[in-house]
Amino acid sequence: MKIAACAILYHPKEKDLENILSYLPKVDKLYIYDNTENKKTKLSFENLDKIVYFSDLENKGLSFRLNQACQQAICDGYDFLMTMDQDSSFRLENLNYYFEDIKNYPNKETVAVFGLEYFDSVKIANRYEIKSEEVSLLITSASVLNLNLYTEIGGFDENLFIDGVDYDYCFAALKKGFKCVLFKNNSFIHTIGKKTKSACIKTLYLIKKNKILHSPIRIYYIKRNMLYLEKKYHLLFPKYIRKMKQRYSSHILTNILYADKPSVFLKYRRKAIADFKNNKMGKLEL
Repeated sequence: MKIAACAILYHPKEKDLENILSYLPKVDKLYIYDNTENKKTKLSFENLDKIVYFSDLENKGLSFRLNQACQQAICDGYDFLMTMDQDSSFRLENLNYYFEDIKNYPNKETVAVFGLEYFDSVKIANRYEIKSEEVSLLITSASVLNLNLYTEIGGFDENLFIDGVDYDYCFAALKKGFKCVLFKNNSFIHTIGKKTKSACIKTLYLIKKNKILHSPIRIYYIKRNMLYLEKKYHLLFPKYIRKMKQRYSSHILTNILYADKPSVFLKYRRKAIADFKNNKMGKLEL
């Protein structure tokens, strides 16, 4: 089984680069696409012969870079591509189990995407407790794409730029009759957003709670892309779309309630709705 990986960077910190070392030894090739504007990231790894680094000094978003990585991996003869966020890493045993389970999975030619559970701290998998399950959604990070199905699925929708990219690819795969498979009780380390202790208006700012918060611009993409995906898939997958809307809407509301400046978040939310109605997709132009 020939497997490559890709990592998408954006102003990475040293810890983000160290995360790459948790999976680099186990893949045949690593494609690094750097979305950092105006400067290239200095890499100081061993095994540099395994790495293909690309930077055009622009932030072209997640979906564009994933398409680049998939097309390059196909050109180089790889069957599978693992897609990694810069803030994601593996415990070695868990990664070994993951690749073994993909290799031994029956009828894997019908599976578009494999994936794992994720936590913000290390959880060592028990080999005998790992089970596979067909699901409707796998997040982009640590997903392993079956590149033999990539073209038929249609690749990643570049209208999205970031956020909802994983929903779209999984829905497109399901639409074609392919499967998304999760290995339960096996996981990788992944952080969503910035965890911070904040108070909200509901408690008159008296009680602080740990919440995962994003920037106003990120909330813009979440809201706009939620509307886009609803329009694209609501007739095909009404149940999945309802779940997506519940998750995203709750996330947006939390960010507004616990933000230092709620008015800024509300402004970007309004802009997201307006831009969707005016078919302004892709990268937000400020």
